[in-house]
Amino acid sequence: MAIVQRIQDVYRPVEERVKDLKEVERLFTEEEIKAQASRCADCGIPFCHGAGCPLGNLIPEFNNAVAAGDVRKGYDIICKTAFFPEFTGRVCPALCEASCTRNLNDDAVMVRQVEKHMIETAFKEGWVEQPAAVPNGKTVAVIGGGPSGLYAAEALRRKGYAVTVYEKKPKVGGLLRYGIPNWKLEKEVIDRRVTLLEEAGIKFVCNCEIGKDISADYIRKNYDYLFLAIGTPNARDLNIPGRDAEGIYLALDFLHGEGEKYNAKGKKVLIIGGGDTGNDCVGKSLREGCKSVLQVEFMPKPPEERSPSTPWPDWPYMLRTSYAHHEGGERRWNVSSKQFIVKDGKVAGVEAVAVEWEMAPNGRPIKPNEVPNSTEVIDADLVVLAMGFTGVPAEGIVKDLGLELTPRTAIIQDPSRNIYAVGDCANGASLVVRAMADAKAKVSKF
Repeated sequence: MAIVQRIQDVYRPVEERVKDLKEVERLFTEEEIKAQASRCADCGIPFCHGAGCPLGNLIPEFNNAVAAGDVRKGYDIICKTAFFPEFTGRVCPALCEASCTRNLNDDAVMVRQVEKHMIETAFKEGWVEQPAAVPNGKTVAVIGGGPSGLYAAEALRRKGYAVTVYEKKPKVGGLLRYGIPNWKLEKEVIDRRVTLLEEAGIKFVCNCEIGKDISADYIRKNYDYLFLAIGTPNARDLNIPGRDAEGIYLALDFLHGEGEKYNAKGKKVLIIGGGDTGNDCVGKSLREGCKSVLQVEFMPKPPEERSPSTPWPDWPYMLRTSYAHHEGGERRWNVSSKQFIVKDGKVAGVEAVAVEWEMAPNGRPIKPNEVPNSTEVIDADLVVLAMGFTGVPAEGIVKDLGLELTPRTAIIQDPSRNIYAVGDCANGASLVVRAMADAKAKVSKF
C-alpha cells in the first residue's frame, strides 16, 4: 500500500486567483480529503487537541470518521466542541498541525482542510442546525460582533439566555469581515452563519455604537449580563516625521477602504509589517495591479526550519510563506523606518536603516542594533502600516462602564456587576480561534 503524502499546494493557480476576489484555496475532492484524514491513523499519542487546538477539538476522532468515509459522523464530532468550523477551517493557522505527532519526522496531517470539508459538506447536505434551548429568563447584551462576540452569543443562547449583539459596523463579523479579505474568507460564509444565529433567536443591532447611539447606562439597566467583545481597535501606528503625508494608511483602512486613494493600481506600494495582515495587503496590491509591492519587517528573517526556541509541540518560530508571496512582490527583513519622504504633501518614500539583532542562545532575537552608514531611501507612493494592534482605548465604553485596563490595555472584567470581557479585548490581539476559545471558556462557567 502506497504511503499517503501530505498535499503541499492547497491553492488555485496564481494566474487564475489574482484576477478575482474568490477564495485562494482550491476545493479538494472527497477522495483527497479521505486519504489525508487517513494519515492521522498512524499516530500513537495525539497532541493536536490538547497542546494544539485552543477549542479542544477531538481531532483524531473526526479524522478517523472522515477516513472511514463517514463525514456526517465527523461533523457531529466537531460540533461537540466548536460552533463555527467554517471560520477556523479557513483562517486558523492550525496550531493543531504544529503539534501533530507526525511533525516529529514527517509532515503534519491536514487538519484544517478536513475541518473545512466537513462543515461545507454539512451545509451542502443540510445537516447544519442550531440546537434548541430552554429559556432561563435572563438577558445578555454582547457588545461586538466579531469572533469572540459571536461565539459568546451562541454559547449563551444554548444555555437559555436571551441574547442581543450590538455592533457599531453595518454588519457583524468583526475582523472576520473587516480584517480578513474576501479571497481568504468569502463574506457569504459569514452571512450564512449569521442567518442561522438569527433564526435561533439571537438579535443583532448593527450601526449602533454604545456611548453614542445608545448609552452604556441603558445597557446596564436593561440587561442582566454584559459581555464586552470589542477586540483591540487601536492599530499600532508609526509616528515618525512625515506621517501626516497623503498616501499613508493603516492596514485595515487600506484593505477595506473604497475609492481611488486606497487603490494600488499603478503604484509603488510599501507595506511596513510582516504579519498576516501585511501579507493580505500584498495580495490586495497585486490584485489591483500595483506597479510594485515591497513588504518590510523590523524583525530578523526567521529560520527556515523550526527554531530550537519553540520545540515541538509548540507553535514553531520559523519562516512562513503565504499565498500572497507566491503571487509576487518582495520581502525584506531587518528594516527600521526613520522618516517618510514627502513631496507636495504626498508620500514619496521612506528613509530607512538596516538593523542587526543580538540573538539569544536558543535562536530568538532579543535586541536590535542599527547598522552604521546603512541609510537608504525606499521609493513608494502608497504606504501601508500593518504592525498589529496595541489594545483597548481607555475612553468610550470602558470609561462609561467604570472599568479599568491592565498595563497592556486589556479590559479588567467586573463579575461583581455581571460585566465580562472576552477575546482580544480581554487578552490582547491574537488569533480568531483563541478569541473563540476564550469566549467558550468563560461562558462555560455560567
